[in-house]
Amino acid sequence: MLSVLVILLPLIAATPLPSSAAPPPTRLIIDTDFGQWWDDVATLAAAHAAADRGRVRILGMVSDVDNEWNAPALDALNTWYGRPDIPIGVTAGALPVEQNYSRLLAERYPHSGGTEDAVALYRRLLRAQPDHSVTILSVGALTALAQLVRTDRALVARKVARTVIMGGEYPRAAVPEWNFGLDLAATRRVVADWPTPVVYDGFEIGVRVFVGNNVCASHPADSPVRVAFDLIYVCDNNQTDGTWDPTALYYALYGTDQVYRLTGHGGHNVVTPEGLNFWARGGHHQQYLVLTDAARLTRNLDVLIDAH
Repeated sequence: MLSVLVILLPLIAATPLPSSAAPPPTRLIIDTDFGQWWDDVATLAAAHAAADRGRVRILGMVSDVDNEWNAPALDALNTWYGRPDIPIGVTAGALPVEQNYSRLLAERYPHSGGTEDAVALYRRLLRAQPDHSVTILSVGALTALAQLVRTDRALVARKVARTVIMGGEYPRAAVPEWNFGLDLAATRRVVADWPTPVVYDGFEIGVRVFVGNNVCASHPADSPVRVAFDLIYVCDNNQTDGTWDPTALYYALYGTDQVYRLTGHGGHNVVTPEGLNFWARGGHHQQYLVLTDAARLTRNLDVLIDAH
């Protein structure tokens, strides 16, 4: 018997263990101030690339600022990526903003043009999902989320697993951050009253990450991603302004993944009437990200953004 075991042990050791099952795709709703800056386009490009790999299921998108071209431009970009059926929500009472590329995308690329009220869309999508299964990614104004939590807080608490918000600066803001300032009243409501776990991705992360510099080489000439980058940066010129929204998407899909660590447990975010924010003691379901490897995050995001 001993001789049999001696013979079998090397065979057992050499037999590869079955690989662990891939995680189920993240059920994601993206809430964006699309149309103003290139990193919203980069965020959606990365989301579609992750969807192609089975990492995410994009349930819907919400335009959280008011510009008539944003929703059709979102639809056009989704259509170009082969997902024309992603529903688009439009936020009532949102802040009017100028657009930089939305009209160009909407007029140049095919799209269905259909939209619905953002809160109605959120409620419809959430009701159709299992309890505690949805991730909401907020990379713009918090107007729609404030309306949602005021309208149906119980639904949010039952269906949303976590919310990732790109906004603020941590542990303390020196000046008001852009996204938080788009609708300060809504920001203060969501930060103070959101009923599910929240992870904040602050301004300080994006200033260390520079992605998208390969888009004009990697994307075909007819790519709406390339068109938007070319319009804002002119192809062949590197962007050195920083990267914000895609960094929040990355955490929403891949977690800390050796590029982040989570901190702030046992505390909570506070936004002042002046728009500044700081981390305070007390609380149990809010945390914020600390960037630990900017180079790795940049590489990983570029792999997603450059895919098409």
